[in-house]
Amino acid sequence: MIVEVLAILLGTAFLMLALNKFPKIAGTIAFFVSLLPFLAVLSWAGQMGINIPSYLNLLHFESMATYNLGAGSLLLEITPLGWFFLLLLASLFPMVMLYSVSFVRENAGGFYAAMLMTMLGTFGIILAKDMLTFFLFWEIMSWSIFALVLRGHDRRAIVSYLAFGSMSAMLILFGFMILYYDTDTLLFAHMHLAPTRLNLVALSMIVAGFAVKGALMPMHVWAPHAYSKSEEPFVAFLSGGLSKLGYFGMMLFMYSVAGMGLLASWGTFRDVSWFGYSLAVVGAFTAFAGTILAVMQDDLRKLLAYSSIGQLGYIAIGMGIGTPLAITGALFQALNHTFFKAVLFLAAGAVYYRTGKWKISELGGLGYRMPFTFLASLFAIFALAGIPITSGFAAKWLLYEAAIEKKFLFVTPIMLIAGVGAFLYAYKILYGVFLGEPRYDVKEAPLGQLVAMWILVLPLVIFLVFPGWVADMAAPILKEYGMQAIPHTPFVITTSLGVYNTLAVIFGIIGTLLLALVLYKWKPQEVVPHEDNYLAGEPPELYENISMHAAYKYYEPFEEVFLPYFRSGAEKLWEVVLYAGEILGTGARKIYTGMVEDYTMYILLFFIILIGWWLLW
Repeated sequence: MIVEVLAILLGTAFLMLALNKFPKIAGTIAFFVSLLPFLAVLSWAGQMGINIPSYLNLLHFESMATYNLGAGSLLLEITPLGWFFLLLLASLFPMVMLYSVSFVRENAGGFYAAMLMTMLGTFGIILAKDMLTFFLFWEIMSWSIFALVLRGHDRRAIVSYLAFGSMSAMLILFGFMILYYDTDTLLFAHMHLAPTRLNLVALSMIVAGFAVKGALMPMHVWAPHAYSKSEEPFVAFLSGGLSKLGYFGMMLFMYSVAGMGLLASWGTFRDVSWFGYSLAVVGAFTAFAGTILAVMQDDLRKLLAYSSIGQLGYIAIGMGIGTPLAITGALFQALNHTFFKAVLFLAAGAVYYRTGKWKISELGGLGYRMPFTFLASLFAIFALAGIPITSGFAAKWLLYEAAIEKKFLFVTPIMLIAGVGAFLYAYKILYGVFLGEPRYDVKEAPLGQLVAMWILVLPLVIFLVFPGWVADMAAPILKEYGMQAIPHTPFVITTSLGVYNTLAVIFGIIGTLLLALVLYKWKPQEVVPHEDNYLAGEPPELYENISMHAAYKYYEPFEEVFLPYFRSGAEKLWEVVLYAGEILGTGARKIYTGMVEDYTMYILLFFIILIGWWLLW
């Protein structure tokens, strides 16, 4: 049944091209086909120790499959790590398709074809048993993403994605070649890596290649352009879902293939491998810098793009620390990010669908006109900011405790600063877009868009109440790595530093809100003009024509402090690399003169060097 799913996704992708002039029909078919990977996830849940009602297990999927391709074969098998990441992407993909039915109109057949090919690649990547199968599907996924970025018609987005996507593929491919040279096998399960420098180089190249897809700094440069210039349903899947494939690849090769023992053999720091510690430091810097850059954006799409980069940094921190607590926290953060970031990008798309505006300074008051979009965004913002009444708090709490437990004095405070910064840009979205003075008399988002957003809110609610279920899903992954699952019940997670009891938190928050409501109703409140609220009672005449929008110079002092350090940015780094490459290329071209006597001299020099090296050796 695994091969049949791949065939159906491929066949339907070609069918979409024939339905280009019938967007609703194409979208409806794509939605139902997109449910197949999710049905596979439900079928495999029992093998992962996850009990689900029998009526949800509609189809039976074998756990492994082989498909012969002439001289080679596609080898596919579900693993605990693969099942967890497939759960995230397969849950998100159908909702993106449902949302797209009312959103995508222009060249809809091409959009759905590329999206289905992207899911085809994703399905194959996660199930791959060997490097050949993995890389084949990785390229299918990458080129499908390029086709979707191409639809945005933005030169910087297209060029940056193509450049970094190609670099990612080359790094991964070269790393695979070195591992194959060392182990003489393509199968992940048969690789037994020796603690050599060559393998360290290979693993570093592979992780760097996956870091591009995970938008870790400084490999993130493509993401803000691609996220802000592509169609919103695709961006929701790219940021919320496909970015996780980078972290899936990192975990696969760092822990499943290399293993904790091999990583530690290259040196440790506070019982954590230097390799992992370096990843944690890069993740912390990404979380911090992504947050600062998000605060300074007025374009809603770019704000969410940098926010996504910052939030993904937390996953790298957990994977780098590598303890059971940290890995569980990283998986929890990956789950949360999948859903809250998808909801926010889809909500941003709904706002644009009704207003035609992306700038926060040109929006405002939409919560009164689009209340259901606002409420879905509100819960996603709470989860992003790590408010205690959301599942986002539980994930970051685990990561904070993991860093404190290992006494990572650099990583921990950076994480805390980034967490505080998330409140700043979260407030900018909340007040700048949805609250304040109404500016547009628009309708609520279409029903299909609302249904998709609210279904994606449900996991954030479920894992708010049952955080222990994430620990259940992490347990078989940790077992494969020779680790014990962290102590937990459905409602309680216990660590060496404390206990997180979700019921106590929920009832505490509810009690506090009820007390606040009683105090609010105790004395009638006076309604004041918007100007008084914004200017703290001072007369508006003192400020002439000042904009009273929350996005207008709201964080100007903040920007004055940090902007000089971020003005150059990572793009300047890559411009230097490009300039150096142009110089080398120009020098190399001078060698190819087209003259026979020059080429004869080159051959003669080569043999002289070869003979000299042989004599000295």
